[in-house]
Amino acid sequence: MITFVSWVLRRVVAEAERLHHDPAAVRRELEVLEEQLVSGAIDEEEFDRREDALLDRMEAAGQRPAGGGAA
Repeated sequence: MITFVSWVLRRVVAEAERLHHDPAAVRRELEVLEEQLVSGAIDEEEFDRREDALLDRMEAAGQRPAGGGAA
């Protein structure tokens, strides 16, 4: 039973890490972030902070877009 639980936990962690670094998911998050900036839901400082974190994730996956990002 413990071996099965360990296996399941390892699979869950592996999938979470895969999704965290998935370039398509990061791009979607960048789009949402830009929409939040445009709508006034967040300010430039918050946008910059969160954009940097997302671009770091993308860079870690080897997928940083040319030009450095939005806005």
